[in-house]
Amino acid sequence: MKFLISQGALSENEFQKLEQKYEIEKGRLGSYSLVTEKEVCLYKGDGLKAFIDGYIRDFDFEVSEVDSQTENALGLITKQWPVPDSISGSFSSAIIEESSEEIVICNDAIGVYPLYYLIGKEDLYISNSLIWLGVVSEALIDEVGLFQRTYGPEFSNIGSRTLLKNVKRLLPGEWIRFNRSGEIKEKKYDNELYQGLSDSILPLDYWKAFKREISYCLAEEENVHLGLSGGMDSRLIIGGVPEEKHLSCHTYGQEDYYETLIAKRVAELYDAKFKSYSRPELNFPPKEVLEEYTIQTEAVYLNHWLEILEAQEGRKREIMLVGDMTESLQGRNIPIKKDWKNFKDYYLLEKNYPFKKNTREAFEEWKDGIVQNYTKLLSQTHIERLNIQISEKQLLHGIITDLEELFLRIEQHNLPYLELVSEIFTWFTHSRIPMGKQILILDSKFKSYCIPMSVQILRLTSNLHPNLRLNGRYVKSLFSLVKDLKSAAGVPTSQIPFVPFKSPDIFKVPIWFIRSGIDDFLIERVMKSGNPKKRYRLLKSFNWVEVYQQPNMETNLKSYFEQNHVGGIYTNLIIKGAIARRDLRQWPLSNINIINAAALNTELSLLNSLRTNEV
Repeated sequence: MKFLISQGALSENEFQKLEQKYEIEKGRLGSYSLVTEKEVCLYKGDGLKAFIDGYIRDFDFEVSEVDSQTENALGLITKQWPVPDSISGSFSSAIIEESSEEIVICNDAIGVYPLYYLIGKEDLYISNSLIWLGVVSEALIDEVGLFQRTYGPEFSNIGSRTLLKNVKRLLPGEWIRFNRSGEIKEKKYDNELYQGLSDSILPLDYWKAFKREISYCLAEEENVHLGLSGGMDSRLIIGGVPEEKHLSCHTYGQEDYYETLIAKRVAELYDAKFKSYSRPELNFPPKEVLEEYTIQTEAVYLNHWLEILEAQEGRKREIMLVGDMTESLQGRNIPIKKDWKNFKDYYLLEKNYPFKKNTREAFEEWKDGIVQNYTKLLSQTHIERLNIQISEKQLLHGIITDLEELFLRIEQHNLPYLELVSEIFTWFTHSRIPMGKQILILDSKFKSYCIPMSVQILRLTSNLHPNLRLNGRYVKSLFSLVKDLKSAAGVPTSQIPFVPFKSPDIFKVPIWFIRSGIDDFLIERVMKSGNPKKRYRLLKSFNWVEVYQQPNMETNLKSYFEQNHVGGIYTNLIIKGAIARRDLRQWPLSNINIINAAALNTELSLLNSLRTNEV
């Protein structure tokens, strides 16, 4: 639910521009002008008012005392950052202190829920909607930001950069206090991740903390929803949901897909309702659907979720829990060299991995590698494709400046191992924005929360020594020792079929290799034959070949760019690439790069039309 805070009074014309696409209302709080969607909640504390995206809880109060938790937590946040161990949740917040008229804005250590601000010459704007802020402030398009959204490794902006000039997004774990004149009075940062590395955090103690977080999160809810896959992170969540809750599990894919059957088995173990949704055409949705979710969330990215969301019309917004967007507990973003020796020693034999010390020299070398990866597509050719006016030198400087913001945030954590430097960088980029968009788009029909990314759970997980988390070791311990999880360990995973998750690796690994080999063979056969109807997986599962064969794929794709704001050459290449995948001249991979371009163009079109009253 969107809000905007402005230091100056909004004109009737500015209000009417937003009113073209949004059901909004305006108000005042002291000297500040407010614009909100009609269902937005303005939280009240002791002498303060606040907007919150996500959820905040205070463990010093009883589980049921949610209002008291919120009030006390907001008061603490204005005075103490990072928050103490009693405060948790996954959130961003804008807090107005009524007596001083100072504003505090903040987000948790990762910052999935975006909060934007613009310090103008005569005004301060704060909003959780980049489009709203852009329409009201008339900020110009940022060329570096546009390049990052089209040619960056994550199709995302880096650090505080956005699509709009001088409009910044809060950095991970950032806290800013503005005085009543709109000037930054103070900045603080949450650097608590990894600060208590230990190899003695017992699985049962971890599970106790995990269940407490879930209980506090769901305190006000009778009906709870879960995005359930065939993986282990969503099994952790279903095992922790209190038995008295009415739990409904959702997954995308046909009823007879292998992953769907696995998810259904897990749901049945916990007496939860289960429903699968299959509308593959929504991976290239009609233009009006793409626009609708852009208007609502500004987070169109992974369109599988539309298969679930489009079936929720008329439903009351209830909590939807999702799996771990950081993949922290399974240690999937801890980089180790992939070769047979490492696989044998550190996966099969579970030896302790010799992590590399994070020395100054090693850190600088790592930074050089990141810069090279993020600038490898920087060229005059790509600049011209986007039809933007910026030099290679200016673009390079902008990208490096943005990366340095994240490098500094990482450096402030004083991490002992270089592998943890890589992991937290992934959290600050991949997990924060592209993966986080899954949470944001679900917010259109649900109240979407990620328990593993909450303040206290992510702190606890990061404090597990990486040798405990490497290759899913800690997850295995949890599912073998925790009573609530043992039954789910008897179900195979989506990656390794036929044998239960709890089976010894000596059985699972050969099956994993055989399945992968057969899948690779079938994929190659489809490509060579050019026949999209041939089998392309050993087990029936989501079929990207089928997605690109949808009758309206090309028509819908071209409609996204009827009003073009990302350059004709760039757009034509995106469309040609999609057609090549349809015709099996390229392997039909996920369409994320295509939908990213479509969503970006839709955001720019919406900005332009609202500004000019040409909706």
